[in-house]
Amino acid sequence: MLNNSLSKNAIDFKTLEHEVYYAVLELGRSMMKAILEAIDEELMKSRDKEKYRHRWKKKTCIKTLMGPVEFSRIIYEYKDENEKKCYVYLLDEYLKMETIGFMSVNLLEKIIESVSNVSYRKAAENITELTGQDISHAAVWNIVQELGKRIIKQEQEKVKAYQESKLEGKKEVKVLFEEVDGLWINMQGKDRKGRNAKKQEIKLAATYEGWKKRNPGRDDEYVVINKRAVAGFMEPEEFADLLEASINEEYDTEKIEVRVLNGDGAKWIRKCADIAPMHYQLDRFHVFKAIIRQVYDKREAKKILRLIKGGNVEKALVCIEELKYKCGGEHDKVKKLKQLEEYLRSNFDGLIIYHKRNNVELPEPPEGIYYRNLGTMEHQICDILSLRMKGGKMSWSKAGANNISKILALKASGKLYDTIQSLMSSVASERLLKKYKEVIEAAKKKVDEVKKKLPKVYTMRRGQIPYSGCAMTEGRKAIRDLVSYRRLEDMI
Repeated sequence: MLNNSLSKNAIDFKTLEHEVYYAVLELGRSMMKAILEAIDEELMKSRDKEKYRHRWKKKTCIKTLMGPVEFSRIIYEYKDENEKKCYVYLLDEYLKMETIGFMSVNLLEKIIESVSNVSYRKAAENITELTGQDISHAAVWNIVQELGKRIIKQEQEKVKAYQESKLEGKKEVKVLFEEVDGLWINMQGKDRKGRNAKKQEIKLAATYEGWKKRNPGRDDEYVVINKRAVAGFMEPEEFADLLEASINEEYDTEKIEVRVLNGDGAKWIRKCADIAPMHYQLDRFHVFKAIIRQVYDKREAKKILRLIKGGNVEKALVCIEELKYKCGGEHDKVKKLKQLEEYLRSNFDGLIIYHKRNNVELPEPPEGIYYRNLGTMEHQICDILSLRMKGGKMSWSKAGANNISKILALKASGKLYDTIQSLMSSVASERLLKKYKEVIEAAKKKVDEVKKKLPKVYTMRRGQIPYSGCAMTEGRKAIRDLVSYRRLEDMI
C-alpha cells in the first residue's frame, strides 16, 4: 500500500526541502503576528488611559526575513505640551520599529550584504528566493539611496564635532598608517554631461595600525590590523576633514607618535597630509610605474629604480638630466623625462621610505605586530570599490556611486551592521517622548510574561559564506556569487 502511494505521489528531496522551508517561513510569520498583537494588547491595558485615547486599529505589513508579516496595531491620540493633538503607535516605540520601505532591519542587512557584492537586480533575485517574497531591484536601489543619505548625514555630524574639537577617541596606538587613492568610474545620465565628465574619481582612504601574520608559523603572508575606510565623491578639503574626523573618533591622537600617509602624489591627497602632523610618502608602485613608462632606456630605468630604492634621490635626478642629452634631444623622449623629473621633484619629500628617514623614530611595535613598507592601496581599491563598482558596462550616477561607496567603506571597516542598527534605532529614540516612556516601561514585565508562554524556538546553526574575511579576487567573488543564498541541491 505504501509503495503504491509513493509511486502515485512521487516527490524528490529538493521539492520536499522547498515545501518544508516555505512552510517554516509561514509558521514564523504567524508567530510574529501573534507576538506583535499580544504585545500591543498588553501596552493597551497598561497605558495611562487619561493621556492616551484609543482611536482605532490599523492594519500594516512589514517585510521580514520570513516574508511579509501582516498585523494590526492600535493608534492612540494624545495632546502634546502645546495642547495639540498628536498620534502614536505605542507598539512601534516599544519595539523601535524603524523601517525603510516597510522592511525590517534584519531584512535590510541581508539586502545590503547582497548588494555590496552583486548588482541591484541580482541582489533582488537573491532576497526574493531567500525570503519567498517579491523584492524588486528598484526597491533595493531605494534602500541603498536612503541608507547612503543617512550615512552621509551621520558623517557630516561627525565632521562638525571634529571641527568643534568634540571628538575624543579612546584607543591608544603609537603608530598609525594611512593610504589614500582614487578610483575612476564611468558616469551616466546628467552626471556624464560636460567636458571630461564621462569618468570621475571617487576617493578612498584606509587606515590601519600595522601588520600581522595571516598564518603564524606557516607562511609569510601579512594582513593589516584594524583597517578602517572612508570613501565618497567629495571636495579635497571635505574628504580630508572626514578622514581626520574618523581617526579622531576612534583614536587618542595625542598618543600617536608617528603617522605616515602614503599616496600617489595627487594634489588632493597632499591636502590630507597637510591637515595634521604626519610624514608623507610617495607610493612606491606609482614611482616605479612612472620611471618605467617615462624612461626610454630600460637599463637606465633600472639604474634609476635602484637609486630611488637606495635613497639616492639626487643621483637619480642627475641621471634623468643626463638622459635628456643622451637621447640626442628627441622631443618625445625629452618631454617624458621632463614629466618624470617634475613628478619626482614635486614629491621630493615623499621619495624616501618612512623608516629610513632621519627625522622618524619608530617605537617598538607591540608583540605580534609588524611595521612594514606601505603599498596596500591598490589592493584596497580593488577589494573595497573596484570589484563592485567597475567591470563590463557598469556606470553610475554621482549620488548613486557616492551612496554605495559609503556602504562599501563601512563594510570594509567592519562597522556596517552596527551603523545600520544605530541609524535605524536612533530615529526611533528621537520620537520616544517622555509622556509614554513610563507607560512602556510599566508594560515590559507583562510583555515578558507573554513571551515566556510562547513555544520554545531552537536557533539554527550558521556558517560563513566561503572566503569570508579573505582577500577578494575575481575568482573568489565568482564562487561567493555561486553559493550565496542558494540551496545545496541547486549547486549539485
